[in-house]
Amino acid sequence: MALNISTPSSPDDFALMPHTRAKLEAVLDGTVKFPGNGVSALLLYGVYGSGKTTMAKLLPGWLETVKTTPVLQSIPVGSIIDSTQPNIDFYSCAQGQNGATLIGQIQSHVMTMSFNPSCLHYVILDEVDNLTAAAHASLKAIMNYTHVVFVLTTNHLNKVDPGVINRSIVLDMNSAPTSAWVSKIKSIYAASGKKPPPDQAIAGVVNAGNGSARTILTDIEITQSIRERQFEDE
Repeated sequence: MALNISTPSSPDDFALMPHTRAKLEAVLDGTVKFPGNGVSALLLYGVYGSGKTTMAKLLPGWLETVKTTPVLQSIPVGSIIDSTQPNIDFYSCAQGQNGATLIGQIQSHVMTMSFNPSCLHYVILDEVDNLTAAAHASLKAIMNYTHVVFVLTTNHLNKVDPGVINRSIVLDMNSAPTSAWVSKIKSIYAASGKKPPPDQAIAGVVNAGNGSARTILTDIEITQSIRERQFEDE
């Protein structure tokens, strides 16, 4: 039987560096006013497969839930799941959809009434580093709005306009401590009703994954499959 690796739905489902988790929780629990103080974006950056886009798609739901329901009165911030399903605009900044025209379309849309209970618009720009220079300049202008939350992802933070970065809370999605990954993987084994490999063996798989959740989880599944085949052959 395969390991029970479920799709992430809460912050606790991600293995994060301590400072990244602290920033994320400060935004979600209201410690930091967001959007506010000229900051309207969450900018997720990290290596390929680090979970940026997965988290980006969840963040609007988490934000809308904490802003419009009393969820934090009964559960820790790390256990938040989306109970609101807000309206979200998702854009993949690929060739042909990365210019100033795209930002103009976004600007026109966010000037209409939001149907979310919070009255916020949520805009996800995946691989924002692919925007043209003109698009970056236009994006900076609409990031000054107080009724729009932008969620941005990039593999190349150095290619993002400094003005966009300055208007963002930056979440580093790169490699979490090995110990955090070991704990997460052991919880996966527990949920699957299986005995995990020794911590040292799990750590070896984690370290070989170079921070990519996609690689780490795939390699753990392969490792478990090999273990089970070896057990059957004995």
